[in-house]
Amino acid sequence: MKRSIKNIIMILIIAIIIGSMVFTMNYAKNNIKVQSNEQQSMSNNGPPDMNNNQSSTDNSSSNGETDSNNSKNNQKKTNEGSSDTSSSSDNNQMNSNTNGQPPAKPDENSSNTSSSSDNNQMNSNTNEQPPAKPDENSSNTSSSSDNNQMNSNTNGQPPAKPDGNSSDTSNSSDNSSDNQPQIPSNDGNMISDSQNNSVSSGNLTYGYYIVFGVESFILAILLMYLILSKFNKKTFKETFKSKDKMIINCLAIIILTSGFTCLDSKITKECFIQNNGKQVEMNKTSDNTVSVNASGTKEINGKSETVNEDIDASDSDKSAIVVKNKGNATIKYAAITKSSGDSSNTENSEFYGVNSGILVTKNSKATIKNTTIKTSAKGSNAVFATGENSKIYVSDTTIETTGESSSRGLDATYGGYIEADNVKITTKGGSCATLATDRGEGTVIAKNSTLETNGSGSPVIYSTGDIQISNTKGIANGSQMVVVEGKNSATITNSQLEASGKGNRGDTDQSGIMIYQSMSGDASEGTGTFTAKNSTLQISEDSDYYKSAPMFFITNTKALINLEKTKLKYGSNILLSIKGTSEWGNANNNGGDTTLNATNQDLKGNIEIDKISTLTMNLKKSIYKGTINGDNSAKEVIFKLDKNSKITLTGDSYITNLEDADTSYSNIDFNGYKLYVNGKAIN
Repeated sequence: MKRSIKNIIMILIIAIIIGSMVFTMNYAKNNIKVQSNEQQSMSNNGPPDMNNNQSSTDNSSSNGETDSNNSKNNQKKTNEGSSDTSSSSDNNQMNSNTNGQPPAKPDENSSNTSSSSDNNQMNSNTNEQPPAKPDENSSNTSSSSDNNQMNSNTNGQPPAKPDGNSSDTSNSSDNSSDNQPQIPSNDGNMISDSQNNSVSSGNLTYGYYIVFGVESFILAILLMYLILSKFNKKTFKETFKSKDKMIINCLAIIILTSGFTCLDSKITKECFIQNNGKQVEMNKTSDNTVSVNASGTKEINGKSETVNEDIDASDSDKSAIVVKNKGNATIKYAAITKSSGDSSNTENSEFYGVNSGILVTKNSKATIKNTTIKTSAKGSNAVFATGENSKIYVSDTTIETTGESSSRGLDATYGGYIEADNVKITTKGGSCATLATDRGEGTVIAKNSTLETNGSGSPVIYSTGDIQISNTKGIANGSQMVVVEGKNSATITNSQLEASGKGNRGDTDQSGIMIYQSMSGDASEGTGTFTAKNSTLQISEDSDYYKSAPMFFITNTKALINLEKTKLKYGSNILLSIKGTSEWGNANNNGGDTTLNATNQDLKGNIEIDKISTLTMNLKKSIYKGTINGDNSAKEVIFKLDKNSKITLTGDSYITNLEDADTSYSNIDFNGYKLYVNGKAIN
């Protein structure tokens, strides 16, 4: 009886250990994504914290997606997009994180006078949250060495660039080790050269190997004891009475432990992780690159075709319409629906548009008119262009997405181009911007449109590329209105944008406009540019963040802000917040280096800058009222005024350099306060 009880107890323990192994495998399935081509690329460049090693003055590095927020939480999708990345996605990405965050370069007449050295290691992400390079008409007099900067605006005609007066006079050396040429895959997707030898596969962290090893070790001990003791027929002393048996037992345990660990890991990767997230086939092409096979209910492959029927996709990783291999689709008076079927791999949907309503790949084109597009699944973008010379023209169309994890309205990656006129776009989920670019940069232009987002980490615009709007109204009910990540841009002309100002990282990133670098791999490092002309930018008065969110928040990057005849409405009385945080970059090297050019502009609000951040403010025919660096903490503050500009102080202010065309300072109203220039009061 005693022997039987021992056998039962040991067999139960063995069963528990085996159950624990299965639990660990299943946990890995639910918590480890398939490592996509993009992650392989990022790993080739080193872990994010290694890539964050920039100097706040010389090496700027700073999302949102936003969201898919948390797969990219310390990454882009944080704010839109890169997150759910979400935050947003959507951190995550933007991320879920979502995510939690994917632009035209500075306008002809904006002035960037910063002197810096940009070691731009390009990360490729979300969040939304990868743009055309500087347009031909911009004046760039910088002295630079740009290695492998690829022109992602491949539409054949330069898009109408925003009006403005920007001139980039920065003296910089851009060593863009990550700006590798994007290599076209055979299905229209663009894969970076650093990814040539990688194919997506499940990837376990060391922690899982340790857990499997411990479980296997216990299992091996129990099995060997049962065998050697002939199921407890012999006592412990009888079983191991000789050294030979002890040696045999130890060797057997080591062999079994190694075998079980390898078996568990293989089963987990091949049966649990890969099969769970690899429904979209990843192929190695003849030129040794990697491609994603995108399928659709309707596929227009290498031909021209008109679609005026209703089309629905309900399977996972399947789009309603896919246009590829130089296909040309005209879609009009149709209802395009992605009714169900979540994305099994959010990176495939975020970077390559898998699981979209309408997907156009390399060298292909779609013209969409008078159509309704609705997507309801997770990771289901409505309209997506990916790859060089992929073009989409959409007009007089209504778009609605209700899914989570980067279910955006219009999204372009790897040089894709989208132009929209008179579209109405509404998104519901987190990390779901209405207009987005993601990894590899893309261009999105919208005019005469109405845009609305309702999820966390879902700005109206999430740019890791080039996004421009004109004569457009947009509102973000649970996010910032615009997020620019990395060396990219957003341009607002004759438009009205409104937002709640809610951040995707609690209080950290509350703002109307956010410019940052997430280091997720979704955006190359460099100067993020925001331009607004003849527009209104507003944080909603009924928002919980109206009195706390700054209008502009800049962190872990260089930023260029161009404002002309634009109304800024907000209640925090903080015009600029420029600082490093614990969310992005390396401590003491993750501040913001900002240039603000104001022309015919009325600016009100305090300017807050931490000890690792800088500001150069150029006023032309403009007015500024507020307190500048009131706690005297900034690394550097430079103010430049022409004779037609005026400053009114609301508190003692501290700057390091003042260039005033009026040497009598009659254009400065000290208002009873002092202005200290390099430590010396000038009034």
